[in-house]
Amino acid sequence: MKRFFVILVAAAMAASCLNDTYYEITVQSYNDFEFYNPIELFGNDSIYVEGVFSGSVSGAYLGFASSRVAEQEKMTGGFGLTMKKDTLVADGKIVKDGVVQEVEKYSPFPGTENEYPQYTAYGTKSHQGLNTCAVFLQADNVSLMPEHDIVFMEAEYGTCTPQMCRIINTYEMVHHMMYENSPYRFGKGDWLKLVIRGYLDGAETGTVEYYLADFRSEDNDGTEPDSLLTRWKNLPLTALGQVDNIDFELEASKTLPSMTVCMDDFHASVYVKR
Repeated sequence: MKRFFVILVAAAMAASCLNDTYYEITVQSYNDFEFYNPIELFGNDSIYVEGVFSGSVSGAYLGFASSRVAEQEKMTGGFGLTMKKDTLVADGKIVKDGVVQEVEKYSPFPGTENEYPQYTAYGTKSHQGLNTCAVFLQADNVSLMPEHDIVFMEAEYGTCTPQMCRIINTYEMVHHMMYENSPYRFGKGDWLKLVIRGYLDGAETGTVEYYLADFRSEDNDGTEPDSLLTRWKNLPLTALGQVDNIDFELEASKTLPSMTVCMDDFHASVYVKR
């Protein structure tokens, strides 16, 4: 990764000389959130919050924002980093092809699975990446959210076109929607939707929507394999077009006590000329 980044910088410097500019680069911004040191930043917790953080060395052009009521307080809205990526659910069960199966537990922080369900990715270990991903938390009060959830840091000097990201439900959301004794249990007609909006100079550029849970069809009582997202999903984002800011929003047919979703591997095409 470091060698690749050095090559990109060298290419950018060469291009700048040819074009009489100080800096010019076209790059694929890849945000996997894996360059953070989990021991130093997370300690015994599973969530790390910073006002704005980048997704990786090669993804430094994008900032993922969060809000807190005060320094060192819990995140109230936006994006944080979670070590709860690709974990199995706390009770050692997963849903595969519509059938609940017993599986071996896995956690980067053994014994704390039940403490942070809102930051735990529901599913099995994926084929790539380590332990870290981003988790989006939506507050009921807009004042507890950042101005924008994802910010193109070089908007004054270039363009950013999102390509794709991966998404998955959190353990807490699956618990709310599917557990038998949950007061928020979903039934026929219920749904949970992620809406992603792009903005450029204050104007909306495009929208991407995906149903994280979808029981709207007449014969769907929540037993269909594809009605609930429990595996990492590749979500195309090209419909957003060129952006300088991106906002995430979760909508549901029922009022839920909190709404979260995990996100990873955010790709964007970036051009910068200074």
